[in-house]
This record gives sequence, C-alpha cells and structure tokens, in this order.
Amino acid sequence: MSPKASDLAARFVSSAAGTRAAPVAPPSPEPPTQLSGTSTASIVRFMVKMPKAQHRFIRQFALDSDSDVSTIVRTLLTRIENDPVFAEELRTILQEHH
Repeated sequence: MSPKASDLAARFVSSAAGTRAAPVAPPSPEPPTQLSGTSTASIVRFMVKMPKAQHRFIRQFALDSDSDVSTIVRTLLTRIENDPVFAEELRTILQEHH
C-alpha cells in the first residue's frame, strides 16, 4: 500500500473506532504521476459532491481494493468510453432518474 493509502486506511479505521490517529509525517514529495496516455500538463482536478454514505462507500471500496478513489473513477470513465453496452446501461439508468 502506498504511504498515502496507508495513511488514509489508518485515519479511516480510527474514525470508525471513534478515536483520532496519531498524525503521520507527510510523504516526501513525488513527481506528478503520469497517467497512461496523458501528459502532466493535460491533467485536471475534478471534484464531485456526493452524499456521505456514497463517500464512505467509495473510500471503503478503494481501501478494500488497495487503490484510491481517483483510480476507481478513471477506471469507470474508461469503461464508459470503451464499452458501449455499459455506456448504454448507464444512459438508461440516468434516464430513469430524471
């Protein structure tokens, strides 16, 4: 697990237990991660507002998957781009909610 993921895991476990984790020293600065097929100059930040329950779910899913939320979201977006059946299922779900 990366230092960032292990720090998140420790904070998540302590918050679930109702305690505060001891502060963890920040990891040494690393160069920006190069995403496959992109230059660091073309990477943008995207924020999503969501209910606390969904936030808790995605954080736990990431911890269970030894991953991070950004990677999960990028993977889902890639699947929408590359899987027309999945994309159409998603469109149907979106139409049902509007």
